[in-house]
Amino acid sequence: MFAVSELYEYASRVRRKFADKLAELPWEALEKNREASFYSMKNILLHIVDNEDWVVNWVIPGRGGDYVRRKWAEYTSIGMVLAHLEEVERKTRAWLACMDEAALGRKVKFTLSSGSEFELAVEECLLQSFTEQLYHMGELIALMWQENIEPPKMQWFWNNPRSS
Repeated sequence: MFAVSELYEYASRVRRKFADKLAELPWEALEKNREASFYSMKNILLHIVDNEDWVVNWVIPGRGGDYVRRKWAEYTSIGMVLAHLEEVERKTRAWLACMDEAALGRKVKFTLSSGSEFELAVEECLLQSFTEQLYHMGELIALMWQENIEPPKMQWFWNNPRSS
């Protein structure tokens, strides 16, 4: 049986590979408006990171409505994006290290920016954040292919946290 912490470690590994691949591109290519969900590859990566930050550090502790993310236009280098990624991952790993079965079953209010509200178990919130990342990784793959860039391997068997 998979543990949520394993899925998050897998997600972290994949996200890091994508971030490292994007770091090889010129900054202008990362910021280019590609008419995708969040317009640029930089913004899509930041959305993935910010979504995890919001869910783990704001929704689950009950502070969801107080979340204010840094404006993506304020990120002026891939170094800034990677530093943000590292900080969010550090916080997530610390939270996961303290998590137990009781914490996973606790109900929290999950409120979208549209105002839609859901009562979800913490485990469901984590799975929502995990799947959100996967959706946008697919989007990044398509954008990389448009530029003839081979995306990183994201399959479980290449990134299995159990095999490290």
